[in-house]
Amino acid sequence: MEIKESKQTRSREMSNPTALITENLCSYLLEKPRLFPDVNIPKKATNFIRPHREKLKMQGEFSFPCRSELWNNCCKETGHKLRNIAFDMFKDEGLDVSINARQTFLKTASRWAFPIERIKIDNERCFLYLQRHAVMTMLLQQVLKNNDTNAYGKLEKNSKQRIFFSRINQTVDEIEELTFYRAKLLEDILRRVFEYSKWTMVTEEDVEEVKQGRGESVLHLQVTSAARGPPINSVVIPPSKLSAATIRCGIVIDPITGKLTKLKTSEYLNCRSNDMCLMAMHKYGVRVKDDTRFSTLMSRLGAAAVTVDLMEVRFSSPVQIIRSGKGSTKGAAFILYNSARLESLLRRFDEKVENGDYEGLPPIESIDFTLLDEEEEWQLVFCYIFAFPNLIENCLEQVQKGICAVHTIVRFLGDFAALFSVYYRRIRILTQETRQHLMPYVYARIYLVKAVREILNKALALLDIEPVHFM
Repeated sequence: MEIKESKQTRSREMSNPTALITENLCSYLLEKPRLFPDVNIPKKATNFIRPHREKLKMQGEFSFPCRSELWNNCCKETGHKLRNIAFDMFKDEGLDVSINARQTFLKTASRWAFPIERIKIDNERCFLYLQRHAVMTMLLQQVLKNNDTNAYGKLEKNSKQRIFFSRINQTVDEIEELTFYRAKLLEDILRRVFEYSKWTMVTEEDVEEVKQGRGESVLHLQVTSAARGPPINSVVIPPSKLSAATIRCGIVIDPITGKLTKLKTSEYLNCRSNDMCLMAMHKYGVRVKDDTRFSTLMSRLGAAAVTVDLMEVRFSSPVQIIRSGKGSTKGAAFILYNSARLESLLRRFDEKVENGDYEGLPPIESIDFTLLDEEEEWQLVFCYIFAFPNLIENCLEQVQKGICAVHTIVRFLGDFAALFSVYYRRIRILTQETRQHLMPYVYARIYLVKAVREILNKALALLDIEPVHFM
């Protein structure tokens, strides 16, 4: 039995790799109801498939439960049925029917856009292992496409899925209140995520059309602060045409008093700029320079630190201000320090090329990415480059209910920087002298670093944080 990927599925193969694996797997395990062949795969079924973030060598990249009862229960609402030949592979190992079913699955899954190399069945779960180097080659080439249309991570949405974003009207005095500043930050970040995700943004005139029963459906979204209380003006919503959701942003509190902070936004920005300066001096060995460039950098770092401080917890939860520089070890300074490391590394490579120490970087199509066999290299690719589009998807998954997951972008950046830091310290990417037999490794790793920089910068841009070229 072979389950062929549709043209539509193929066209989305780089849109969201995690979702594509899930779709391929569910299509293999489940048969659509004959009377309703266009019905979507049940959400409960897709939730069964778990991407992994650690111990990839031992437990693979994905896993899902093998028990047919679980799958049967989640299919009751949609009418899907289990494919007998698919679930035969979960029978006692050693049986001919089980062996044949596993071979059939692997034959099919080896031809998926992101192919499966092997499976392991243990403790009622099936573990999937991707063909690492095939996936790595495909992803790095896609992320580093040298053109203006590189849209990796930008999710193609239904053009009928439209949104109207009400602006927060805040006075100058309100912006100086950290709680209201946090709500404005959240709104601005969500706007960028919507734009990046290719949601169709509409105007107030379009909303008026919908209210009168004309045009396609619109989601009317607004962000407000929990300190402001519930919205006063309710929106009259015609059925099925105009839906509304309010995202209520949590307050900012002082860790000493446990109450709403009285520290002004401008004061906190200055405070965090000073913290970044001291941290750069003591932790990263940066010398204080009395010039405009250094002052501008510290101001940027301070603003980035405030964004990370206020956004690293769930949007609806209260968040504490940072006192005396005591905050997350994976805060803005750590993230941007590793951003600077990336830039410095790539500058050193370019200098070696200019000096004639290295030949220029060969075309990416000629690179042998099988040389990237360090576990951290695969983790950088799978846990962050592969997973980035799914991060964006999940950020907006429940926005119709007034729920968003902006904090996951901040955590993604912190964990990404932490893994790159480990890799950077452990692996010598550039050779001290030209050794021809090592240059294929250097070139493969430089392309990996370029891809890491690309994804890191895309995530930073969603938070309106500029990457750092020196630190």
